[in-house]
Amino acid sequence: MKKIWDRLSSMSHYYIISMMSFIFFFSILNFINFDFLNVCFFTMSFIWHFALMTPGLTELVLHRKNRLSFLSVVVRVNYYLQLFIRADKIPFKGSMVRAISPVLFSFLLMVLTGNGKILFTLLGSFCFESVYFLAIKMGWLQNNNLFNLTSTLPDDQEIPPTIPSEESAHE
Repeated sequence: MKKIWDRLSSMSHYYIISMMSFIFFFSILNFINFDFLNVCFFTMSFIWHFALMTPGLTELVLHRKNRLSFLSVVVRVNYYLQLFIRADKIPFKGSMVRAISPVLFSFLLMVLTGNGKILFTLLGSFCFESVYFLAIKMGWLQNNNLFNLTSTLPDDQEIPPTIPSEESAHE
């Protein structure tokens, strides 16, 4: 099994670990029999973080002209939050900044529908970030291998990439 794991790419490691942890947490929530809407809030937050942390996806979305897609909105909101919130001395600052946008979206959904609990959004954020942190600490994911997949990706995930201007996109 170790030989097969070693032959897989860093992206495959990321996808396998993230999706297996999602299936684990999702099955626990279904086993406990929580309300469907609360499980949806958890799933939305977990997948929101999964998309934001997928190596290379941020740059792909920021460099293409798919401005009206929801994924583009998610990535751009996270990008601007990282630019404007400067709390360098707080541990796990990036995780907290990434959790702001799904919480705001869940709050908006909760106000509009009158149902759901933001606690499950926070739980989804916490579950993904803890699995991601533990996977890097245990060596299942190599931080430097993940972030060297694209040439425009910065060395530190906490530093947001630059958004290309319209002129550079046409060159």
